[in-house]
Amino acid sequence: MTLTPRSPRGALPASLLCCALAGCKGGDGGGDTALNADCWQAALFTDRVADPANSDYPDPSMSVGCSDTTLVVESNGIPDYEFVPITPNPMEAQDHLWEIPLSPVLDDGPTELPLLGSVGFTISGLPIQTPNEAENPDPYGDPVYNGILDFCYGHIGGDNDYHLHALLIECITSMAAEGEPSPILGFALDGFPIYGPNGCLDAECAEFVTFTSGWVQTGDPSTYAWDNYAFTEDDDPLTLDQCNGREQPDGSYGYHATTGFPYVLGCSMGTEGIAESNGGGGGVPDCDDVDEGMPCCGDGTCEGPETEDNCPADCP
Repeated sequence: MTLTPRSPRGALPASLLCCALAGCKGGDGGGDTALNADCWQAALFTDRVADPANSDYPDPSMSVGCSDTTLVVESNGIPDYEFVPITPNPMEAQDHLWEIPLSPVLDDGPTELPLLGSVGFTISGLPIQTPNEAENPDPYGDPVYNGILDFCYGHIGGDNDYHLHALLIECITSMAAEGEPSPILGFALDGFPIYGPNGCLDAECAEFVTFTSGWVQTGDPSTYAWDNYAFTEDDDPLTLDQCNGREQPDGSYGYHATTGFPYVLGCSMGTEGIAESNGGGGGVPDCDDVDEGMPCCGDGTCEGPETEDNCPADCP
């Protein structure tokens, strides 16, 4: 699949370039309750330009601002590259609203992701979803493995929303440069940045590396993705943690997009954001936490998260 040539992104001011390439801590939002664009996070978002091939759809739109404590992003979720239909669902403009902390805080430990839902958003205003599909067409399968995504690893969901399950740098920003650390591609809902796969092992960047996921395939992820990958911890500094992140050279925390599962996030490291925004839960819900209409729990009787159709004995 070939994408049409894309309009160049706007460049960051020199004073903020370090933030895009290596990450910076915090930022003074200024003002009281009115939003402004003085925080470094907001400076990463540049204007979207409609692709001529998408003339049948609304133009992409996005607004970004900061309060003293929060980054606020509104987007209609329309990509600024050529949209190629993969699913039968039509693409429609959305009313995305994301509010994340400017100074995210690490929790005492990782929090499982919801089975379905968004875990973050890109600096191009597109939602990032969990690394599994819904019950159809393949029950909770890995959409990357199943090849049901476009060139930029996105497709249309059941709400006629375009979203991404993995990240390709050139589909999001032109800030990436060969031989330099990957720029920030977006933010998780807990507030921590999401970088591309390349980075430095120390502040001087004496060693430039590509980070890899610590998750390994253990079965057939065409269905029940979370049951067919497992995280294996090791001492290799190139291997990311369970959530697909690491401590950055400046001491802050950040996630990295990788070519292997879970592609963006494997869990959440922040104290707020992802679980709260998506109703809580994890990859496979506990029996006591399953509500009516939710996937049934995995208790060993059937494989993976069940439904009333494929495993009625395991549904409450």
